[in-house]
Amino acid sequence: MKTFGDFDGLALFIRIVQAGGLASAERATGIPKATLSRRLSALEETLNVRLARRTRKGVVLTEQGQQLFERGKTAFMLAEQAVAEVQDDRVALSGAVRLSLPPDMATAVLAPALIGFKTRYPDVTIEITLADRRVSLIEEGYDLIVRMGPVADSELMFRKIADLPRALVASPAFLSEHPDLNSPQDLETLPALAIRRDLVEWDLKNGQGEQTTVRPRIGFAANRQTILADAACAGLGIANLPRFLIEDAMATGALVPVLPDWVPSPVAMTALWQKDRITERLIKAIVSDFEEALRPKLTEA
Repeated sequence: MKTFGDFDGLALFIRIVQAGGLASAERATGIPKATLSRRLSALEETLNVRLARRTRKGVVLTEQGQQLFERGKTAFMLAEQAVAEVQDDRVALSGAVRLSLPPDMATAVLAPALIGFKTRYPDVTIEITLADRRVSLIEEGYDLIVRMGPVADSELMFRKIADLPRALVASPAFLSEHPDLNSPQDLETLPALAIRRDLVEWDLKNGQGEQTTVRPRIGFAANRQTILADAACAGLGIANLPRFLIEDAMATGALVPVLPDWVPSPVAMTALWQKDRITERLIKAIVSDFEEALRPKLTEA
């Protein structure tokens, strides 16, 4: 039996399939698409087996290609874990990591945490992209993404970083102009602020365990929560915002609680990444720094 030696080609084949195609794999690995295609063809020639068919939408695995991928990815995941386990922190916490972060959270907490991380581990190369849309980790070639709200990516590793408490707030001038605000239902008749104008719902709960959902009338929308806080201070309406982002405005009285007996549901902040990557220890170390950076903020809130 001829000895197989193209393990690099096999690893690239697995990366291509995981990414969903040559173009996505190019973004994920940094290897030119032409090179990936050439290495895939060379692997097929070595095995004398057709592994995939190229289409306009990507690559479609043959039966033999699917079999090789299913068995090969497990072996490579174990190999990557074995390498990571024998590396010391100095080596493991090196290399490049590409992140997509929510803009307001990045500015307030996550980016300062990453600056501190880079200071401690100068061999790490960090590339940050701020995005308020729902980016695709695999297709867009990210190593780590942080999302606000529910997570449904069952094929990705994920860890909840925090549940961020929120508060309903407005300016004192706004509340003086609307003295009849007494119940959650009244919120649906008053100007409100949110990151979007449509399909906005606020889930509220009081101290007695009662819950209700209101659909506020959005008169001012912006996809930056810091802008919404400024708009609330200017008296444009009621906002539902993470408490630690507005703690200074509340401390000075620029913003005051609205219906203080009713508390909005917290928003989850979650980190997502791929399990079978050599950078997993690096990613987990970064996520731990995010948790540490948020801890005092949540205590204050």
